Amino acid sequence: MGPSATNNSESARRRKLYEKIAAHIRGLIASGELQPGQALPSERKLAEQFKVGRAVVREAVRQLEAHGLVESRHGGGNYVREITSEHLVAPIASVLSNSKAQLRRELMEARLLFEPQVAREAAARADEDDIRRLEAVILRQKERVERGQPTPKEDAEFHSLLAQATHNTVVERVMDVINGLLEDSYERLFQHGERSRRSLEGNSRILEAVMQHDQEAAEKAMKEHIADVARSL
Repeated sequence: MGPSATNNSESARRRKLYEKIAAHIRGLIASGELQPGQALPSERKLAEQFKVGRAVVREAVRQLEAHGLVESRHGGGNYVREITSEHLVAPIASVLSNSKAQLRRELMEARLLFEPQVAREAAARADEDDIRRLEAVILRQKERVERGQPTPKEDAEFHSLLAQATHNTVVERVMDVINGLLEDSYERLFQHGERSRRSLEGNSRILEAVMQHDQEAAEKAMKEHIADVARSL
């Protein structure tokens, strides 16, 4: 085996080690064992735990920093960041197609697969607080439509609240990612008053089904709503 092959093998082994450490820390964050603002275990502790050098630990931390999960603070130490939709969108957006038209098409296909089931689960699980929040955003959307104002933020908030009504944090996060990736397209799309009005009508039908805890109707209303938006895009 030549020097090049040896170097490649060593590089792959090193990458596997720091990715293992990064995955471990992501698991601690996802489980809530590490909260926003909390310090990560020290480099020394992680190095001892995984039986690696500190340089490998630093590579793992740099990977987490690049994904917006961790930050290094002045004075030393690495800390868990407050996770926002931007942090969730960035790593996913980086691996998606560069074609905006293709990305929009694939996103709408994903929504047709995903959101009807979100609506169905929301209809089954929504409690009084969930419904109150959904009603409030629909009321704000209606008021803006009546004033001839665009409603992309209200539409995104409605879909986000609907995901929250499933009481499944993974569903909430996925919905945040979808909303983030569609934000620019929706800002342009909702400049047309007709789109805001049709969005309000679709969201209102979904809300009515959720309030009645009618899973079939909620799923059907969401399918129709997403298909209508897809045609507009």
